[in-house]
Amino acid sequence: MSISMKVARLVKVGQPLEPGTAEKPTTIGPNDVLVRVAACGLVPNTPNVLNGLYPFPLQQLPAIFGLDVSGTIEAIGAHVLNLKVGDRCYVNPHLTCGTCPLCRKNRRDLCLNGCLRGYFAMSEGGAKMLAQYPIGGLSEYVVSPDVNIALLPENIDFKTASRLGYIGTSFGALKRGDLGPSKTILINGVTGTLGVSAVAIALGFGATKILGIGRNKERLEQVERMSSQTGRIVTLSSEDDTDPVAWVKQQTNGLGVDMMYDCLGAGGSANSTDAFIKNGAIRVGGKALLAAGGAEGQISASYSEWMNKDTAVLGSMWFTNQEADEMISLIAAGVIDFSFLEHETFELEDVNKALKVVGGRPGGFKNVVVMVGEKSE
Repeated sequence: MSISMKVARLVKVGQPLEPGTAEKPTTIGPNDVLVRVAACGLVPNTPNVLNGLYPFPLQQLPAIFGLDVSGTIEAIGAHVLNLKVGDRCYVNPHLTCGTCPLCRKNRRDLCLNGCLRGYFAMSEGGAKMLAQYPIGGLSEYVVSPDVNIALLPENIDFKTASRLGYIGTSFGALKRGDLGPSKTILINGVTGTLGVSAVAIALGFGATKILGIGRNKERLEQVERMSSQTGRIVTLSSEDDTDPVAWVKQQTNGLGVDMMYDCLGAGGSANSTDAFIKNGAIRVGGKALLAAGGAEGQISASYSEWMNKDTAVLGSMWFTNQEADEMISLIAAGVIDFSFLEHETFELEDVNKALKVVGGRPGGFKNVVVMVGEKSE
């Protein structure tokens, strides 16, 4: 006998989601896990995806979306080890094939057949994988490969855990940039969801100078208050009549930062990014990490500029399952602090209200969450 579960579906691109019911998964693969969803986080780009603004393959409609999930394991496949029913967990939505050349070189973050469950695919192969796991987090249950399950300690609540996708994106990028004690970082787009997460992570990693650029001056002041040490976080509004490159140099004794993390919101211009890289805002031998998937424009420099400055320009799409475990451990230990998050919660039936709030880009301190298995507050 089939059992129904509550869901919210996208029936037509560009139209509101339709709350309803679907059949609960009753059988799972030997290496799969069934998770009862407690919370599903919504990120600012979700409305853009639902409105078809990105050229990525989506799930076959009608589709159940929902990227970041936290919840409790309800059932495990016959071959699953080290996980048990009742475990609290975060479900990493980045599905990878494990067999392409990049996966076999331990670069699953670049899997040629990768997809983000409940969101979109990045290739034709990813679309096939997306079809294998078609249920996103805006439902009472999701099925996930066991390797994508990260266990949650009791002191990380489900609402915070439902933000781990964007926290993890910044975590993975800052690790790729080798950010650590005594290092300096520039965060372009600092008041957004990725940017605020990057500030918290940089503080935990021991960065001594964190420079941030954004538009909203009130949110910039809020960013500076994330550190009790005056001058450790310094911000600049992009609307001020100040040359941002000259400002960065002045803040770093003319040397530039060790790392720039570019996480502008969708529609942001790459002109500022290009200027930072070309004009010395990043020190010789430094790194630029690009995570602003919706930024528009070109980044260019002459052959001799790249050679003489030895600046590494790297992309960062997501994070690994290993990094998810590291990140959770550091948050649980208080090394990285996310207690500042302002959770705004909604019931599944009110998902379209939640999408309207997150689509308004309320800033990185706001965490918009659909509470599926728990009551909203």
